[in-house]
Amino acid sequence: MDAVSRRVEKRNRPPLSCEPCRTRKAKCNRGSPCDTCIKRNQPSSCHYAANVRRGDASSKKNNLTDRLRNLETLVSSFAAQDLVVQQRARIDGNSAMTAINNHAVGAMPSEQPSLTPGPGLNDSSQIKIQKGLDPETPRIRQTHDGHVNYVDSSHWLSILEDIREVREHLSPEGGFLQQDMPRSSGVSLEPELPEVGSVLGLDASKSLDEILTSLPPRPICDRLLSHYFNTRFQVLGVIHPLEFQKEYESFWEAPSKAPALWVALLFSVLSMAAILLRLPRAHEPDSESTPRVKVLQQRTAECLVLGRFATANAYALEALILHLQSRFLSEGKSTRAPVNLWFEMGTIIRLAIRMGYHREPSKTPGISPFDAEMRRRVWVNIFQVDALMSFQMGLPSMIPTEYCDAQPPRNLEYSDFWVGMDTLPPSRPLSADTPILYITAKAGVMGMFKKIVAHTQSLASPTYDRTIALDLEAREVYRKVPEILQRRDVGRCFLDTSTRILERCNIELLYLKSIIILHRRFVSYEPATPSFETSRRACAEAALDMLSRQADLAQASQPGGRLHEDRWMLGSLMAHDFLLAAMVLCLDLSVRLRFDNTTDDLASRTYLALQTSRQVWTATSSLSPEAHTAAFALDLMLRKVSEKNAESLTQHTAASAIDMASLVDPGLPYADLMSDYFQFPSTETPDVAAWNRDMGFPSLFLDLE
Repeated sequence: MDAVSRRVEKRNRPPLSCEPCRTRKAKCNRGSPCDTCIKRNQPSSCHYAANVRRGDASSKKNNLTDRLRNLETLVSSFAAQDLVVQQRARIDGNSAMTAINNHAVGAMPSEQPSLTPGPGLNDSSQIKIQKGLDPETPRIRQTHDGHVNYVDSSHWLSILEDIREVREHLSPEGGFLQQDMPRSSGVSLEPELPEVGSVLGLDASKSLDEILTSLPPRPICDRLLSHYFNTRFQVLGVIHPLEFQKEYESFWEAPSKAPALWVALLFSVLSMAAILLRLPRAHEPDSESTPRVKVLQQRTAECLVLGRFATANAYALEALILHLQSRFLSEGKSTRAPVNLWFEMGTIIRLAIRMGYHREPSKTPGISPFDAEMRRRVWVNIFQVDALMSFQMGLPSMIPTEYCDAQPPRNLEYSDFWVGMDTLPPSRPLSADTPILYITAKAGVMGMFKKIVAHTQSLASPTYDRTIALDLEAREVYRKVPEILQRRDVGRCFLDTSTRILERCNIELLYLKSIIILHRRFVSYEPATPSFETSRRACAEAALDMLSRQADLAQASQPGGRLHEDRWMLGSLMAHDFLLAAMVLCLDLSVRLRFDNTTDDLASRTYLALQTSRQVWTATSSLSPEAHTAAFALDLMLRKVSEKNAESLTQHTAASAIDMASLVDPGLPYADLMSDYFQFPSTETPDVAAWNRDMGFPSLFLDLE
């Protein structure tokens, strides 16, 4: 008898325990449900396995088929992933080389020439370029009270820690004490954790009737709404004024019957209007007719909670966005504000994605043309605020761009589209000045900025060819910005409104910031290595352009200047851009000091630009911890440079003053201010101290308690 015939079939005994008890190896009394499952409050999960039909050929065949199918799927997925990786690498490499060889995107007239890897590559640098660059290590900062914070490598604090000459002085042993720093700025160097409770700053809600008792009388509401919808500055365009006016009229007919979320939207608009009325007169006594901003913000939050904003489909996003903006402008003095607002922004993003705002509405059935256009306007604002706020926090963006296909809004006046229309009219030309033009024009630059940030934050090793391709693409995107929003000297804008001037500045600084963070990592490489010299120069030139803009705004904000009456418009995001530029130039000087390379024209221009920037930050060092740190770092770096190479630097500075026109980029007419100051050191310097004291820069925020 062979082995098969001698095999004894085991008895097909029924299972003695239910599935949960068998898994937990617990005692089971075979009840339905058993006592153990009842004690665990899981009676629905108590079930028993049926007897297996042994020797069932069809069962074995099906089991084997399923296993083969799973194995085939697994192998196919691995093969597909490998193919995608190879294709992506091939596309990235080909697109970069095509852009470089064909000069598909030329350099801006006001920028340095198109970037290509420098000559004289040695073997090691050539291999590094071909194989890809080493990924940068993120910064994990531990504060003096034990908090640990992640900060991206492109954040200005990370750049500051790269500067050897400053790093040891910023430590407690170096005499730079954190507790000595001011605490009045909008963004703390040591962000505190958010308060326990709602991200809206609210722990309890009231009834709608109780909330409406805080609503100002209609004449005051009318005045506030008129001011808001007739102001271009800080108005995001997420509300259609004509439709809102119809809803507003209906609201006053029966206020208690209005949806809670629409009332939240009303309170959020009123709070923004009250802030915009107060900002130009921050140092004047409050008007009794203007309601308190804090009360309006609290009522907004209470209505959002009452209306269950997390599951809503109308008015919730618009009210949340305006509530976030209102808190950003009014709570800057709180050290918890940046983190709290960043968490609230996360709530807005999750709600928007849940409602499908990240997808192109024209591809979704059931969405009217009017709603589709308004959804695009809401989403483009969410996308841009997230990118800027996350970068200012030194953290990755919270929006997964690869899953978003929503198109930018059309350049339309509010009167061009309305509820019930069948199709949207075509977009007006970009030369037409509409309320949405600024947001639309900035969308392309912002998308490029976010792409560059993702490139620098990627865990994969970025190739230098990809960096060059992104540089060319960024310059082409900025070239396509409408002429009306292209950079221009403030002194040449006497026909433009202050809002238009600041819109130009914001787009320009966003573009320059993209170039800086794209090439920042190459500033740390040895200057004697020519492989990355073009990137080092591109980064430094963009930073110099940014500090030139800082000097230009300082001049225009002086008494009698073009922006003196509207100097309150300059905000904290702009201050962070200037901080980034200053720290990058400090890092560049630090590397040059280490390798004894501080005698060229770029070094002397950097030295002079940092001297002017130091005056700005020194004037505000008592108001802001960021300004305190920047002034300290700039003063230290300038002293280090002057001590190490004073004679040669002085000679180069004098030579630079002889022919400053050759050093100042002709495409940057606003740099004339710095040019005059460098050529004529004896002339009176801009009164940046008076400007900052009057404006509270960068402490723009109001005390609205």
